[in-house]
Amino acid sequence: MIEMMLAVAIVGTALLAVVSAFSSASKSAEYVDTAATAQWIATSQIELIRTAAFVATPGTYAAITPPTGFAVVNATSDVVGGDSNIQLVTVTVTEGGETAFVATTMKVNR
Repeated sequence: MIEMMLAVAIVGTALLAVVSAFSSASKSAEYVDTAATAQWIATSQIELIRTAAFVATPGTYAAITPPTGFAVVNATSDVVGGDSNIQLVTVTVTEGGETAFVATTMKVNR
């Protein structure tokens, strides 16, 4: 009887470890998927900004339509000590209200 209880305890512990590993892997995969999607959204937004007409600082450029659950915003700022024809553009992607990715680029008025 003791041997049976010991065997059940060992198998139960092993199963718990396997279930925990699957849970961790699932969370990691979800995080990587969110991060990759947010990076793709930011890159798409930056490409749109690069082709858009120059907007005076402070200002924003038109935003892309992100996938459901995500939002994207951008803001311009002057480059410290720089030319007024050069601006820093910050793109922030959020997912569920939490910041998922932030990217910056420079835009030049040509």
